[in-house]
Amino acid sequence: MNARRLLACLLLCAVWPCPAQTPAANGGSEVALLRIQFERDWIAASLEPVKKQLTALGTLERQLAAARDYDGAIRVRTQRQQWQAELERLDKQLLLLQTREQALKAAQLPARIQLSVEAATLNGVTLAGGALTGWSKPGASATWKLPSLPPGGYEVVLRYRCGPLEGGTVTARESRFTLTGPVETTLRGPESRNLGTLKISEGATTLTVSAVTIVKDNLMQLLEVELVPARR
Repeated sequence: MNARRLLACLLLCAVWPCPAQTPAANGGSEVALLRIQFERDWIAASLEPVKKQLTALGTLERQLAAARDYDGAIRVRTQRQQWQAELERLDKQLLLLQTREQALKAAQLPARIQLSVEAATLNGVTLAGGALTGWSKPGASATWKLPSLPPGGYEVVLRYRCGPLEGGTVTARESRFTLTGPVETTLRGPESRNLGTLKISEGATTLTVSAVTIVKDNLMQLLEVELVPARR
């Protein structure tokens, strides 16, 4: 496809949206996500030709200026500025699509994302009687593989038992961000305690709960971890 045809195609799509740019009136979130992915792929395929054309025009503009063909250099500069504006438009469109995609994925999340103790990878912790126990040293940890989550804030809720001689502080961390909170005595059996809101970054794949300080011999008996999307 030559430069003029590609530019015409890009400008036409800017004025007359393709189906991927039109919200689904009756379709579900899955259809909307597929449409967003289609449009992202289309834009990604358009970026390289635009960049190559910008490079070629920049080279041609310098050559014409060196040859003192200033009228020609000005004409080429005008074309180059048009392509530059189109590249910036595509960049903004990609950002908009990313925002829409994250919003759709967030809307699909369940009210609570449960992480069972049986699914954890353990380090210095043991699974006994359906609970994670033996948190005897700082750094003892349990790690869960996260489902595909949109970035954003998630409340970290621990369900545990903690006797009078147990307790301390614990961290919950993903690939970049960390949340620290206390583990306090539970007097009426298992309780759910909200550590606070942890930011989950783009592409985070694991969540690790680690002991930081321990009152005596054991931090707690952890029964379950839940993530609650902060939007709820």
